[in-house]
Amino acid sequence: MSKTAFAGLKAVQEIRFHLCQTSKGSEGVRNFLLKSYQKMKAASPATPILIREASGVRGGMTARYDFGVEKSTTLEGMDEKAVEKEIAAMLK
Repeated sequence: MSKTAFAGLKAVQEIRFHLCQTSKGSEGVRNFLLKSYQKMKAASPATPILIREASGVRGGMTARYDFGVEKSTTLEGMDEKAVEKEIAAMLK
């Protein structure tokens, strides 16, 4: 995913990823973060990107926008490409 794909990050106040370190369901989220975290930070260095790992947690993402508005989505069981598409949709 290119830096331009993360252009919507500038409108986001904070992005949080929740995932399990070992579960098969969070594997797509883990792989996405390993490959795309640096590109996300380069696209918007001031936006906090928080990664919360806990045993048994379902994979998901929460984006916080202005005025405390939050949108959440589940990423459980998705592969890396599906995670990428879901994030791009949330950042539009």
